[in-house]
Amino acid sequence: MTRVTLLIGLFFISCVLLFWNPFWSITETKENLNENLYLPDFTTKNMTLKRFDEDGYLSSLVKADKMEYYNNNVTTFTKPSYIIYPKKGTPRWKIDADSGVFDQENKVTLKNNVIISAIDPNEALQNISTSYLEIDLALMKITSDRVIKIEGKQYNATGVGLKADLTLRTFELIKDIQATYETIKP
Repeated sequence: MTRVTLLIGLFFISCVLLFWNPFWSITETKENLNENLYLPDFTTKNMTLKRFDEDGYLSSLVKADKMEYYNNNVTTFTKPSYIIYPKKGTPRWKIDADSGVFDQENKVTLKNNVIISAIDPNEALQNISTSYLEIDLALMKITSDRVIKIEGKQYNATGVGLKADLTLRTFELIKDIQATYETIKP
C-alpha cells in the first residue's frame, strides 16, 4: 500500500505542477501588454495631409496609401508622396518613397526607393534617388548618408551623402563623387 500511495501522491503532485503554473499567467499578461504598445491609435488608407506654416501658407502636402498614428506622436506612412512648398512659394519638389515616418517635430524619415523629382520640367536638376532620406520640414533641409544618384538636364552624378536646402535650391554631395557632364554646342 505504501507504493500505491506514493505513486498516487507523485501523480497528483505532477498534475498540479503541470496544470498550475503561476508563471504562465504573468507571461501571457506581459506579452499582451507588449503587443498593445505597438498597435496604432488609428489607421487611414488613401489619405491626404496638408501642413501649414506659422503664417498660414501651405508648407507640405502628403499623400499616402496607408497611415498609422501611434500615441507616442509618431506617424508611419506606406507609399508616401510629399510635395514641398518653400516659404510662401510655389511647389518645386515632389518626394516619393516606399515608407516613411513623421515624428510630429517636423522631421520626416523616408526609406526605400526614395525619389526627389523637380515639378518644373525646366529645372536643371530633375531627379535625385537614394534608399534613405531625412527631411526637416521647418527648415526645408534634407540630409542623407547613403548613396545618392542625381540626374540633371546636362549631367549625372553619384556620391555618398547629401545636404540640401529646398528653399535656396542647393544640393551638395558629400563624398565619393563621380559626375558626367554633357556640353551642348550651338
